[in-house]
Amino acid sequence: MTYLVTGGTGFIGSWVVKSLLERGHKVVAFDLVPGRHALDPVVGERADEVTIVQGDFTQMHRVLETVREHKITHIAHIAAAGLNLCNANPAHAVHVNGVGFASMLEVCRTMDIERMVWASSAGVFGGSWGSKAVPNDAPFQPRNVYAGLKVLGETLAAQYHATYGTDVIGLRYTFVNGHGMPNHQGGQMIRELCEKTALGQPAQVPWGEDSPDWLWGGDAGEATALALEAAPTKSRAFNVPGDHAPMTRAVEYVKSLLPDADITLKAGKMGFNRFDGSVTEKEIGYKPKWTMEMQLRERINRVRQEHGLPLVG
Repeated sequence: MTYLVTGGTGFIGSWVVKSLLERGHKVVAFDLVPGRHALDPVVGERADEVTIVQGDFTQMHRVLETVREHKITHIAHIAAAGLNLCNANPAHAVHVNGVGFASMLEVCRTMDIERMVWASSAGVFGGSWGSKAVPNDAPFQPRNVYAGLKVLGETLAAQYHATYGTDVIGLRYTFVNGHGMPNHQGGQMIRELCEKTALGQPAQVPWGEDSPDWLWGGDAGEATALALEAAPTKSRAFNVPGDHAPMTRAVEYVKSLLPDADITLKAGKMGFNRFDGSVTEKEIGYKPKWTMEMQLRERINRVRQEHGLPLVG
């Protein structure tokens, strides 16, 4: 079997590729602007095993050509217009995350793809749950165009399953972090908390009043691979939790590894939710393995290794 990963050379896509390779699958990475800045650090030497195809998933004929040429059986649809782009250009966001996603569903229907797993979002629930765990069937409360289009995606996927039997599963990742992380808001926080402290630089860490659901990229990739391989599921979308832990504890842990770290924890919140993953564990067998401490230590040590510094922890 051959698996197509849209956005397969990007951040989360690279972790999905890694998990699929480790399971012995052939992988084709389909990307609008293919690159190796995320793929190589995540996949390592096995990156050469990945077939990379340049293409725009909103152009249905390009996806169909790729599916036919490489005899694709499963799809991990990770590519999407991100939050910042959606806010800046809502019309483009609708074209990519709305119409483009519908095109991917049509590919699955017409080509008899065995299953597609796609990246929904924790944002479908809004950010008002606080420390209360969000159940898998919680009501949607999207607060922006990006989250609203993910709700549309879940609705379309459910409709295709009910009408055509198309097997499509959405995954609502929480705060994914790890190697290859882009320089968005979350990436900037990790750079302050882990990269600057690893190099002995003063750090200004935001979101001091918040409690992220820390999801390691490897766990996100594992959840995606499990969803692609699972027996038929009752649910059409799943929460993908990480390790829920406050920023204050994260800073304390970094200081335990680097006692001389100069960290200022700034007030404010990003608006993270805590996820209940019981349905996800029951139906696809996913449970997070990486604690917040493991994630931060791994990121710090990767930076220190790259700069010839002794590892910590």
